[in-house]
Amino acid sequence: MKIMWRKIASLFQKEICPYCFEYFHIKDTPFRCTSPPSRCAPAPDAIYQSAWADSRPLGKVLKPSGKFKDRFKQSHRCGSCGHQSRKRLCPHCHSDLPHTTGQFKNYIFAVIGAKEAGKSHYIAVLINQLKKQIGPNMDMLLEPMNDKTIDRYRKDFYNPVYDDGKVIEATHSALADRSIQQPLVYSITFSGKSLLGNERIKKAFVLVFFDTAGEDLNDEDVMSTVNKYIYRSDGIVLLIDPLQLLSVRDQVPNDTALPQKNTESVDILNRTTRLIEKGCELKPTDKIKTPLAIAFSKFDAVLPLIDPQFQLHATANHDKGFDMGDFEAINIEMMSLLDQWNGQDIIHLAQTRYTKHGFFGLSALGCNPHDTSKIPSVIPRRVEDPFLWLLAQNRIIKKVRHK
Repeated sequence: MKIMWRKIASLFQKEICPYCFEYFHIKDTPFRCTSPPSRCAPAPDAIYQSAWADSRPLGKVLKPSGKFKDRFKQSHRCGSCGHQSRKRLCPHCHSDLPHTTGQFKNYIFAVIGAKEAGKSHYIAVLINQLKKQIGPNMDMLLEPMNDKTIDRYRKDFYNPVYDDGKVIEATHSALADRSIQQPLVYSITFSGKSLLGNERIKKAFVLVFFDTAGEDLNDEDVMSTVNKYIYRSDGIVLLIDPLQLLSVRDQVPNDTALPQKNTESVDILNRTTRLIEKGCELKPTDKIKTPLAIAFSKFDAVLPLIDPQFQLHATANHDKGFDMGDFEAINIEMMSLLDQWNGQDIIHLAQTRYTKHGFFGLSALGCNPHDTSKIPSVIPRRVEDPFLWLLAQNRIIKKVRHK
């Protein structure tokens, strides 16, 4: 009986599409016929075409009848070929929904920052680290949810960095390339031992990573059009290139390759804050509850400016959960550095408008390829810290203190 009531409740609970970030109810989701084209001819899908500028014929859309009893069905029979399909679609954009929709929550994490802040490199290295090192150490399995995620991560992120040893080309604007609006969607599964000593799955979630072109954050109207995911996110990572700060550029060694000057990070944070306020319909006196991780990328380039006694140089230990002692030390260190580098406005904005915020330092590549565009080897450092902090803030992993 309890299982039946849970199924009924899931039909009416609000879900969010991990592709278009619109809300919907499972009872309203159509299905798509999955028969081979030779058996059931594909048809145009006007809704999918409008959402993604993709006019390919696809499997027929099978709409719910509207009858109350049909709302409980986990599949739908195609009227043309008779095939029973279990592939649900978002009612708003007709993207294939994860098969776990209604069972596990979708957590959306946004990675934002100015042009050349290192967003794509961060995602490329973070996902690889989660799969091969961090995940196994935490009994956490990261798996792509669909072929699009597999293909896009391999083509746009992994291959350039790990196979070709080259810098990833700048992300195109979502206004110019609609495919950029489709995020990387993964499932994350935590396993462990039961009381009887058997291996079992403890919990599972769906994670959505979204990489934004820097230029899409330069205009508030553009942000409200293509970056809706930001104000519906469960966590935001704002990457700041320290080499964009004037005081840092004046202090680093003369042989340091400097990037071209781009949008001020505080301006991006201001636009992001206004977008969240409007999208969530917050009052001027309301604080934003979305956790905000402000992370300095490319930290290897500014190591000569960092006190050798700082915790930043140590290796983090998050095996049993997120190490709060390590985080608190680094948070203080980063704020002191930002204060020295004339970034008080960023600190003040984060403290005033966000209930949960943290400052981090990381290096995705472990080198500064601005002058050559080549990556001799990938030596990541602390790329997992902001991500694991967001998981901890969403109570997905535990907060711990190591002695």
